[in-house]
Amino acid sequence: MPQPYTSIVTRIVAFALVFPAVVAAASAQVKITLPKQQYKVEEQIRAKVENAGRQPATICVEFGQWSPKRGSIESTPSPFWVERNGDAKWHTLFSGPDVGSRRHAVELGAGKSLEFPLRLNDTGKMRLQLKYWLGSASEFDCTAPPKDMKQVRSTTFTVQ
Repeated sequence: MPQPYTSIVTRIVAFALVFPAVVAAASAQVKITLPKQQYKVEEQIRAKVENAGRQPATICVEFGQWSPKRGSIESTPSPFWVERNGDAKWHTLFSGPDVGSRRHAVELGAGKSLEFPLRLNDTGKMRLQLKYWLGSASEFDCTAPPKDMKQVRSTTFTVQ
């Protein structure tokens, strides 16, 4: 067999073996999932934070958050920033971890998930943003988060 053919086949086989591992390592350890992509104003959105990694992740949850519900409000602890797309740019509607007075670190164990219901009274294309830290909550202070925080966003969804 000619040398160039063997070299090309070797590269293709090496790529096929290495590429899946690289993609898995590059994917986010923590992700946000939503049950659907379209909601009505004030409809409950059950956002789930999932830790697909092998080590714990820590998030800051604002326990002073609330959501509108048919003329009243309900408590909806949240770790998210809600963003809306307007004029081809993303703008923060409100920031969960920065509003209110009771932010607490919550540990999300490896392979575990937490659900955070929320309701929105604004319309348009939205997404949720979450900052997290890889490590145990016992080592984390929400008032002075470390510089190596990671960030993840949900898929875009619509509120009508």
